[in-house]
Amino acid sequence: MELSLAEQLVLLSYDDATGRPLVPINHLDCGIEGAVLLSLANAGRIAIHHGHVQVADHTPTGDPSQDAALVEIGEDVKGHAPDWWIYHLASPHHRQRLLDNLVDKGVLRREDHRVMGVFHRPRYPLADQAVKKELVDRVRNVVNRIAEPDRDSVSLLALSHTMMLDRHYFPEVNHDDMRHRVMELAEGEWAAPAVGKVIYAMNMAVMAAITGGIASSSTAAVSG
Repeated sequence: MELSLAEQLVLLSYDDATGRPLVPINHLDCGIEGAVLLSLANAGRIAIHHGHVQVADHTPTGDPSQDAALVEIGEDVKGHAPDWWIYHLASPHHRQRLLDNLVDKGVLRREDHRVMGVFHRPRYPLADQAVKKELVDRVRNVVNRIAEPDRDSVSLLALSHTMMLDRHYFPEVNHDDMRHRVMELAEGEWAAPAVGKVIYAMNMAVMAAITGGIASSSTAAVSG
């Protein structure tokens, strides 16, 4: 089953049994937009020049979230860093659309819980264990050097590490070791140098966003 990078990140962000998010919702919303921007970078639609996100190819991708972001970035005349775009694009509506997509695909199921006769926040427990297992195993094999890295796996690993999701799925890997592995992969020869720089910039941008600060000085140091 084909899932977008953002859908993969959302799938990793919910507990299999309880259907509750494993990270604060605002962290997840920022991570989703990081995934959208990384997907655009991996597809050659955007690049980072002098710290600013710029459109490299206006051709639509066919993904609604990615194409909406591509249009907004293309209309931006001032130029902004990745972390600014993550803040600007983050929306609970985007998260809900991705959750609905995963439910429609049979990967998650929606459960509405009532408290005192009133609807409580819906939960999204896992419905298809095989899909998630394949996803986690693919990333684990890249971490452990069993499988060759690819753009999607490295992007997902970088985002999940920044959001501290990796500790839920790869507890056997020391945090510092994981950080070094993520950096190694982002700078590796598995992709064009510009893509590695974009992954690094997005990783820093998501980290800045979820800690409540704008790190334009950090992202500005990365140019395409």
